[in-house]
Amino acid sequence: MSHDDGHGCFMECDEPSLDQLDEDSLLEVFGYFSFDELLLMSRVCTRFLQLSRRCLRKIRHFELDYRAIASRDFSGGFIMNEDLKRGIVEGVALTCGTLQHLTINYVELREEHLVALTALLSHLTGLDLGRCALRDETFGPFIAKASMLQTLAIPGNAELHGEFLERWADCQRMEQLDVSYCYSLNVGNLKPFLARAVKLKAVDVTACQWLEKDKGIFHACERTIESRAELPVFAYFKHG
Repeated sequence: MSHDDGHGCFMECDEPSLDQLDEDSLLEVFGYFSFDELLLMSRVCTRFLQLSRRCLRKIRHFELDYRAIASRDFSGGFIMNEDLKRGIVEGVALTCGTLQHLTINYVELREEHLVALTALLSHLTGLDLGRCALRDETFGPFIAKASMLQTLAIPGNAELHGEFLERWADCQRMEQLDVSYCYSLNVGNLKPFLARAVKLKAVDVTACQWLEKDKGIFHACERTIESRAELPVFAYFKHG
């Protein structure tokens, strides 16, 4: 056998196939597969079927490790079961401990769900709670603890009058705010907030009724604040 043949044999032995791995190693590998990939792997052999079932069981019972996820989007628009939608929200609050950006749309968020999400506010820099039936009395205590936020999107929350802005004292990092389609928002509650949010650069006020009466609110500050409809950071479905 030549030197080249021996080298080729060594290289083949040095690269074990997937089915040669021990069970713990395989479970680690299978943990990276998506739902569809697990179904595909389950057809390979009996051993892979058993491993896939173990991983699929974790998915079914929401036993996944989400600790390293930095961004999460969830829309409940096509889920009719409200309890299921809120259960998913609670799961995100419990398991996604390092989130920096969170989007939850079309889910009615009650006080207990906002309380659960409060644990994420110490590191969230971007939050989108569009069309979540928010109310000032429950959203106010929640957002008051959001000291790290740079972007906040709450479009389509028609019952918000703006009292929550009065409680949000620690908003100095805010750069972009979306209150589009918040029809009941009171401009009087927005003025003091603009003074506190010293880094605020843009506000989306699409379909806000008070805008026609007080267009000069954004020019009264000692800095330039844009009021427009398409903020670059926010890229979600935006129709009333």
